Formats: sequence, C-alpha cells, structure tokens
Amino acid sequence: MFEWLKEIVHEKKPATPKKGAPVPDSHIKVDSRCYPLVNLNAKGFMAGDFDASLAVGQNAAITVVVNDRWGKFSFNARCSITAADPKGRFGGSFAILPPDVEQALIKYAKNKGGK
Repeated sequence: MFEWLKEIVHEKKPATPKKGAPVPDSHIKVDSRCYPLVNLNAKGFMAGDFDASLAVGQNAAITVVVNDRWGKFSFNARCSITAADPKGRFGGSFAILPPDVEQALIKYAKNKGGK
C-alpha cells in the first residue's frame, strides 16, 4: 500500500561516529553530531564528513573543539552555513564572537599557517 513512500523517503547516514568509534580530536559539534574540523579561523570554519543535514543559509548553534599541536580550546558559537559540497565538506561563518575567542582564533590561524 505504501510502496511509493519508499522511493520518496531516503535514510540519512548519521555523521556521529558509531558507538565505540573515537571522536576526532578537533571537530565541530552540531545537534549532537560531530564533524571533523578541516580549517578554522576567526571568520569561520570548514568541516568534513557532511551528511547534508544542514542547508546553505541555515543558522546553527555549534560547539568548536580544537585539540591539535597548534591549540587546545573549545567554544560555543552561532554560525550561518555558507557552503556545502558533494565531497562531504561544509563551511560556516561565525556570528559575533567574544573578543577573547576571536583573539584565540587569530592566534591559532597564525600558528597553523606558520607550521
């Protein structure tokens, strides 16, 4: 009776790692899903393993966790999703950040760029 529904509804694969799988050290967390951090600066971010659960233009509350050789910090922010590509990456631009977070991101980007 509902055979037509199977063609319309598509299951989304979860972006959250399977139970027992490690969460990436540096990641973006959106609605309890973790996406590995690809790039980060004071203007915004790029993350991977995107599952199309967010749309370009959508606003989101996120948690950014950085834990690598260039920095160890985390913060909560509001962002606007600005890009999503078929390769599984998406990006966002931050809304207003507190000055201390903005300075930490500037320092982080400078340290990472200098390798």
